[in-house]
Amino acid sequence: MTAFLIGQDQPSGESIEESIFQSSQNLHQWGAINSFHGLPSEKVNAISQSRDGFLWFGTDNGLARFDGRRVQTNLYSDLSSVRILDLETDSTGTVWIGSEKGGYVYRNGVFEKIKETANHSIISIFVDEDDDEIILASAEGSVFRCLPNQNAPPAAIRILESELPIRSVSGSASDLLIGTFNDGLQKIEGSDSKPILTRPRPFFVNVVKRGPDGNIWLGTRSSPGNSGLFLSEKLPDLVLVGENLGTVNTISFNGQQQIWVGTENRGAYLFEGTAFRKRFTFENTSGGLRSNRVLATFIDRERVVWFGTDKGVSRFDSRSPRNESISDNVQSNFVRTLFEASDGTQLAGTNRGLFAFNPATSSWNAVGGFDRDIVHSISDLGTGSLLIGTQTGFYMLETEGVTARKRSLLSTDTTRSIAQFKGKIYYAAFDKGMKTIEGNGERLLFKSQIISLYSEDNKTLWLGTVNQGVRRYDGAQISSTPELAGIGGDVVRSIDGNSKDGIWFATNTGLWMLKNGKLESLIEGVEARAVLVRRNSDGDLRVYCATANGLFNIAFDDHFGWITSRLDVEQGLSSQNVFAVLRTGDDSILIGTNRGIVRFQPSDTPPILVPNRIVSQRVHQLSELRSGINLAYPQNALSIDVSAISSRTYPEQFQYSFLVFNDKNELISKRFGNDSQFLMENLIPDTYRVEVRAFDRNLTASAPLTFQLNVDDAPFPLVAAILGVLLVIALTALIWAIFSQQKIFRTSKELALANNELNAARLDLANEAERERHRISRDLHDQTLADLRHLLLMADDVSTDKAPEFRSEIEGVSEEIRRICEDLSPSVLENIGFAAALEWALRNSVEQVSAEKKIRSSFKGGENLEENLDLSRAEQIQIYRIAQEVLSNIVRHSDATAINMLVENSPDSVFSMRIEDNGKVFDPEQVQKGRGLSNIRARVELVKAEFEWRRSEKKGMVFILRK
Repeated sequence: MTAFLIGQDQPSGESIEESIFQSSQNLHQWGAINSFHGLPSEKVNAISQSRDGFLWFGTDNGLARFDGRRVQTNLYSDLSSVRILDLETDSTGTVWIGSEKGGYVYRNGVFEKIKETANHSIISIFVDEDDDEIILASAEGSVFRCLPNQNAPPAAIRILESELPIRSVSGSASDLLIGTFNDGLQKIEGSDSKPILTRPRPFFVNVVKRGPDGNIWLGTRSSPGNSGLFLSEKLPDLVLVGENLGTVNTISFNGQQQIWVGTENRGAYLFEGTAFRKRFTFENTSGGLRSNRVLATFIDRERVVWFGTDKGVSRFDSRSPRNESISDNVQSNFVRTLFEASDGTQLAGTNRGLFAFNPATSSWNAVGGFDRDIVHSISDLGTGSLLIGTQTGFYMLETEGVTARKRSLLSTDTTRSIAQFKGKIYYAAFDKGMKTIEGNGERLLFKSQIISLYSEDNKTLWLGTVNQGVRRYDGAQISSTPELAGIGGDVVRSIDGNSKDGIWFATNTGLWMLKNGKLESLIEGVEARAVLVRRNSDGDLRVYCATANGLFNIAFDDHFGWITSRLDVEQGLSSQNVFAVLRTGDDSILIGTNRGIVRFQPSDTPPILVPNRIVSQRVHQLSELRSGINLAYPQNALSIDVSAISSRTYPEQFQYSFLVFNDKNELISKRFGNDSQFLMENLIPDTYRVEVRAFDRNLTASAPLTFQLNVDDAPFPLVAAILGVLLVIALTALIWAIFSQQKIFRTSKELALANNELNAARLDLANEAERERHRISRDLHDQTLADLRHLLLMADDVSTDKAPEFRSEIEGVSEEIRRICEDLSPSVLENIGFAAALEWALRNSVEQVSAEKKIRSSFKGGENLEENLDLSRAEQIQIYRIAQEVLSNIVRHSDATAINMLVENSPDSVFSMRIEDNGKVFDPEQVQKGRGLSNIRARVELVKAEFEWRRSEKKGMVFILRK
């Protein structure tokens, strides 16, 4: 069947990748981290990942750690601004660091020096998990052996001291190989090294790697036009791999087959064994790969590939949604149905023909005979024949031999759906009803407008109609199902499932499930076009629903019931309009849209959940989770903030579940949603168990974070009780006065507490707004600017007089988006400090006015303002926003020609900001129009500051804020 459906032409070499790699269409598969995100240097020499999911980047200016949200630097003073040369993680989770100042380890949250390697440039680290030891090699020619002892300080033994310019070390503990930069490949024997006279013999070796199969790979310096990649199954014989790679800097392995190679100026290459598969460059990825100079490659725990370049870090997720065009014809990209034949051939029925996927060329090829037909349904007889339902009729497609093809017309009816039930073939003749094939003829069984048929385990044939709901057929008669009355006259487009997992119905009003005689609505208010019900290899049920608003992923949770996530254009779909969904034999998901097919592989690696902050009346140490958290009387509330780490799910796409059980294992509180913070309050004295999980965008759950929480009861007040009795006897007349006084005190305390909680909630809301501004800014910067960069590349290729004008317009739009990004999330606060940020806001405001309305400005900041400043990050942001609002009002409404700003901090930590202009005078209490002044007042209240407007002694107005 495959040979019949797919052409036999097999183009090879780089032309395959260059011709089919739709870079701009699949740019969402890429991501980037650079100095804009806080990377200390854009030259990244090494990448690794620790057991907690954090990614580590070794740069020319120090070490950085990435948690999926932010880049952390200045982790250890000894490695600050030091060139990091290599990073590796061993089986215990220890991170080994090679730097110009020597070797270091990071374990249990602490950095430690390897004293014996001090003042050596540790350029290469080899982790031999078989023998549980680590080899460190220095650029000066020394090689050290270390043992990963968790209970002792790290120590190293020098096993080689030479003058060889070492670049890499690998092999095994008993067969250590070193690559040098002028004397080829060497082998360590005893305390000496001996050259290996390989055939051929490259002298300049950049990297030596032992593959998972034990083979040795070499990356060497090579002249342009040649390849610097070699493979040895048995030394000293080497085999040249690939063509025109040039100099090879790095090699990484993804399982037994995939080899990722980074080159000096030719980008990155993917090989399967020794067969070339793909090449990635800055040009053919539309800037997804930030530079063609690749210095490091790394495959993380989720099989996402990371590239360290001289322009920062790039990430590539080959299994994320990938758009595939079926044809240049727009109608041929409108996919109606998807099907996988018994021999594994993937088929797509479109508005203009039938197509089959060729995995050799990663392309869709037309199947002859259906060129201008609308294909609605496909079925497989399992005998080398297909049943095809189209707008013009019902066909059988057969093969004879290898390449011959035969098409037989079974009926001229418009066929919307096909099913095989109890040994017979049934089809939905849209304008007539359900028919069956009998001999050389056909027979009408049920008259209705039917568009979907589904055989449930060969026991029941379900019929979906246009306006008569759902019917069922047992082989003898057709009947209605009272339990499905809730579906009513909906258009039933697709049916799937079984008695165990439920029967699922995709209709024009949403998705329904019938199980144990009960009908349940799972998705409401959206048109559902197709439903697919399958179980994963681990037995978990997964339901995929194609809708007019993307693809829904549905799973069942024991505590929360049915939970959902949605895949749409933001995650890589070419269109929100999804019409078909298919799960293939390799567990890939194919999504048919009105703009082609999207292919992706759901994540099979659980995300990692880490606690960020635990707060009651104090901030708890994260280590307290292991022993349990105790809340002494009268504390009865606890807040926890967590975050999930995954390379394939962005932070805002995670969902979190929080469960609280009492001492009897009864569930007393739960919550599911995108909020990573959870507040447990009004807890009665008891022992609780708290369980937190994170779900990625494919609804794969993390291992639970579980801890115990003890809420203490009030101690028995023995002494107070005795004194109370004496006071009652002696002071009976004062009881009511004391009682009243206590009541008044409690009321005042509760009012004060309520006010504090209200103000804290308002500040949290403002901080959340700032975080959302930051997310929108990041999305504009990472996605929209990347798209504009692609347009600039396209503009350079346009040969027209309008090209310079077109490029200028694009650059103007890019600059405006960068300005919007800065306004949404002011990076100046982090980059240059608070005082400098206020000065920048002043200068930026006056620069926005026209040349005819030029405004003079001056800024004065108090001495040592930054050092004496006692403002939190959230307070600085709010004051910065207040300054922006005041300056905007002056520029827009006052007709001022001069603005002066004074910022200072008094010795008693009173911060003040004074903004004076020479424009129009106004009374703040009389201003009725606009929200500028109300916004200023609200932000001032958030930070508990004071402010006032007053007339200037000369001319204009003065705004003063004190905190």
